[in-house]
Amino acid sequence: MAGIIYMLFLGRKIIPDRPVPHDDSIQGDEVKEAGPAKQAISIGILIGVIVVMAFFSQQIPLHVASTVAALLCVVTGTLTEKQAYRSIDWTTIFLFAGMLSLASAMAKNGAGQLIADFVLNIIGKNASPYVIMSAMFFLSAGLSQFMSNTATAALLAPIGLAISNGLGASPHAILMLIGVAASCAFATPVGTPPNTLVLGPGNLRFMDFVKVGLPLLIICYIVSIIIVPIVWPLY
Repeated sequence: MAGIIYMLFLGRKIIPDRPVPHDDSIQGDEVKEAGPAKQAISIGILIGVIVVMAFFSQQIPLHVASTVAALLCVVTGTLTEKQAYRSIDWTTIFLFAGMLSLASAMAKNGAGQLIADFVLNIIGKNASPYVIMSAMFFLSAGLSQFMSNTATAALLAPIGLAISNGLGASPHAILMLIGVAASCAFATPVGTPPNTLVLGPGNLRFMDFVKVGLPLLIICYIVSIIIVPIVWPLY
């Protein structure tokens, strides 16, 4: 709710309104050329993909379903090959693929653990629970801007568990903060796939995500640091 309020009244005003770099007249003509039959076919393909992803994801992987749907659009004549190629945002694909390899490298070569240990050495394990929770939140959120949220949570959960045991506190609050923060990948276009997907079509830049995402990250921290200890008491 806090995030929705922020985006409605402030966040959307920070996002720059840049023109999307494509020929609107050409796209408009292509839309006009698409008759009712093609529109019906495209809607049917869309519904089919949603059904497969919702109910048959165990049998058919999501990437297979989406690729088959894209091929069906071309085979049925809903899109021409040129239209299909033009619709691919290669910048997003290469950026996303590159960051996947970087995230995997950070998780496997110990870079993430090194960052976590460095932060914990600074604050010390004898700090107050709220200082530790704050540090774990921002550490988790910071790593999640470049690593996958799953890898971030898997990396920091054992550390949070060990710290809570050392404090003699319940681990639930610290672990929940780590989990929430790992999903707060708002401040970069590579932290989460939805950010990456809108980078090209929205004609956005790296700093646009920083400007909009950092305040939202702070809001999530404030809400979490208040609510989490109430729902999951420290002691």
